[in-house]
Amino acid sequence: MGRAVSLVGAVFALLCAVLVLLVVPAGAQDGGIPPGTAANGSNPDNPSDTPTIVTIAASGCTVAAGASITLEDGDGTRAIFTDGDRGITIISQDGRPRIEGPPGDFIGDHARFPTSDKSFDTDGDYSVVSSTGVSGCRGGNAGQDNTGPAQGQYSGNDVNNPNDVIPDTSSDTQIPDTGGPPYLALGALLLMFAALLVGRSVLKS
Repeated sequence: MGRAVSLVGAVFALLCAVLVLLVVPAGAQDGGIPPGTAANGSNPDNPSDTPTIVTIAASGCTVAAGASITLEDGDGTRAIFTDGDRGITIISQDGRPRIEGPPGDFIGDHARFPTSDKSFDTDGDYSVVSSTGVSGCRGGNAGQDNTGPAQGQYSGNDVNNPNDVIPDTSSDTQIPDTGGPPYLALGALLLMFAALLVGRSVLKS
């Protein structure tokens, strides 16, 4: 009897390990802004002037009050932007984090700097180092800008808007369902059911 109970316990422990390996990696993909994600500075009011906003190339993000994003420019200078601090506002615009400064001001003038290097570039070509208070991001174009082939099929800057696609650059055929976490959960349930059957058979013998 003790041997049977031990076998059932071993099977249960193995099942728990399988669940952790299957479910945790799937959830880990849905997190903050991936380091290295492109952050593009721009000035909507005067495109030739220094950036007043920065848009992060990540999608599906939720931004909490007080969120903080650390950016790095081309020569390695890092700047910390915090929502509600030094005139900075961080919002989620169509799922993309967006850092806004006071109108007409260079965004870098309202950052905090972790070192004595405060020469934050004005070219608008930045990348994300880290973030807090940002969640739900479904990836990002790490190390890339918004001018690649995927973005090229959009007539504007809103890659999340299907109505903004240039004609004849997309397919009307529905993409087949290729699976995901629900199938992992179903597999885990089947494993659990099999473990229970094995345990019952061992206890009866």
